[in-house]
Amino acid sequence: MRREKEQEISTLHGTLAKRMAFACLLTLGLATPGAGMAAEGPAAGGAVAGSASARPAMQQQALHFWQAVAAKPNERAGLLKAHFSAGIVQRRGEDKLNETFTMLAEMLGPAMASLAPTVVLGNDQEGELHYTLKDGRRVALMLTLQHAEGRQPLIDRFGVKPLPPLVPTVKPAELPDTIAAHLRAEYGAQRFSGAVLVARGDAVIHAQAIGLADRQSGRANTLATPINLGSMNKMFTAIAIAQLQAAGKLDWHDTVGKHLPNFPNAAIRDQVTIHQLLTHTSGVGSYWNDAYAANKHRIATQQQFLQTFVDQPLLFKPGEGLEYSNGGPVILGLIIEALSGRTYEDYVRQHIYKPAGMKHSDHFRRDDAKAGFAVGYIPADGGQWLDNQQDLGLSGSAAGGGYASVLDLHRFSRALSQQRLLSRSQLEVLWKPYTQPGPIGYGYLFAIGPASGKRWVGHNGGAPGISAEFMHYPDDGLVIIVLANQDHAAMPMREWLSALLDASLGTGR
Repeated sequence: MRREKEQEISTLHGTLAKRMAFACLLTLGLATPGAGMAAEGPAAGGAVAGSASARPAMQQQALHFWQAVAAKPNERAGLLKAHFSAGIVQRRGEDKLNETFTMLAEMLGPAMASLAPTVVLGNDQEGELHYTLKDGRRVALMLTLQHAEGRQPLIDRFGVKPLPPLVPTVKPAELPDTIAAHLRAEYGAQRFSGAVLVARGDAVIHAQAIGLADRQSGRANTLATPINLGSMNKMFTAIAIAQLQAAGKLDWHDTVGKHLPNFPNAAIRDQVTIHQLLTHTSGVGSYWNDAYAANKHRIATQQQFLQTFVDQPLLFKPGEGLEYSNGGPVILGLIIEALSGRTYEDYVRQHIYKPAGMKHSDHFRRDDAKAGFAVGYIPADGGQWLDNQQDLGLSGSAAGGGYASVLDLHRFSRALSQQRLLSRSQLEVLWKPYTQPGPIGYGYLFAIGPASGKRWVGHNGGAPGISAEFMHYPDDGLVIIVLANQDHAAMPMREWLSALLDASLGTGR
C-alpha cells in the first residue's frame, strides 16, 4: 500500500506546482484560465433562472463532468470524446483538460461523482449546480451545453467556483464554544488535525490545537507545535526583499543580473526583474520536476534548488504573462543572500522571526529530530494514514516549506500591525494588487482579498500531508490562522471560520 501511494504521489511532481497554485488561488477566489485554474470561458459567470424541465439534462451532463474528474488519466480520453464538445478539446487541449481534472480531483475528491446537487439553476443551454461536500465546503459547477439534433448535449464550457459555507449566527461570547465544537466534529470525522487561532489585535477570540503531531509516538499537537507552512513562506521572502529595498540595497525594477551578475541563465539574468519575480509575471517556472524529485533528499540550499530549474526556458516573455512560480522566490532568496551576506534562512531568523517574537519558526530540516514539528499525514485506503516524510524534501526553500506555530503566526500578524518589520507605507507596497486575475488580487507574494468588503492580506500553502491558511485584516486587526498536518484540511476550516465571523460579528465589525 505504501509503495502504491508513493508511486501515485511521484507521478504528480510534474503538475504539483500548478496544483499548489490551484490550492492557493482557487480557494481564495482566483480561478482563472490564465493561471492554470479550473475555469473555461464565459460559463464561469452567474446562473440563469430557468424551468425545471431543463434540469434532468443539465444534471446528467454534470454527472459526466464529475465522472471525468474522478477518472484515471488513461480513462479520460473516452469520456472527453463522449461528453465534451470538439470545440472545448481544441481550445483547451486534452493535456490541459486532464491537468484541470486532476487538480479538481485532488482538491475536491472523487466523491463528487456520487453527490447530488442541492441547487440546480438554468435553462437547457446554461446552468449552475451547487454541491455540498461532507466537510461542509460548497462548490458551484457552471456548464454551457452544445446541442445538436440526434445526439445528447455535449459540455462546451465549464467553470468551478467555491461557495460560502453554511454557518450559524451566534453572539460574540458564543464564538469560542461554537468554534471548539466544530473543531471536535471535524477531528472526529478525520477531516482535521492541527491548530487554529482567531484574534483581533492582542485579544484572542479562540485558539485550539487538536489531533496528533506524531501518530507513531502519540505526541499531541499544541498551539506551539511548528507545522509546515507550504507556500505561506513566500510572505517572509517578500518582507525580506522589501526590507532590503527600504535600506537602499535594491530597486523593485532591478534585473536579476544587477545583483547576481554570474547568474547562469542569460534570459533570466538580463530580462527578468525583481517586480516580476514577486508577482509571478517573470516567466520563470518551478522546481517541481524530475531533477528535484531525484535529488530532493539532498537539496538544502537556495543554490541547490536553483540547479533543478535554471536551465529551463522562460514560459513567456517577462511581464507578458502570469504563471504561479516556485522558481521565482528561489531567485529572490539568492538575491537576499547576495545583498545581506547571510543565508536566506539566517536572514529570515534575524530580521523577521526574531523581531516578531516567533519562537517556534524556522526552515527545519526533515531529519531534525529535536525540532518538535508536526509530521504530516496523507489518507490511504482502509482509513489508514501515511506519514509524508518520504514525500517531503530535506528542506524547504524561499518559495515555501518552512515551519511555524499558530502562536508564532499571531505574533507575525501583530508585528505587521505594529510596524516592527516594515512601516505601514512599505507594507502597502507589498499589499497593492499588481495582478487582478479575479476578485482577489496578488501583490508582492501576498494575496489581497475583499472578503465581505473588508480587505485582508495573506497566503496559504499546501504539500502532501500539510495545508495552511493565513488571513490578516490590516484595517481592523482581525487574523484567521489555520495550520493542519493532513491533506487539504486547512482550506475548509478557514472558509468556515471566515463565514462564521462574518455572520456573527457582521461585515462592518
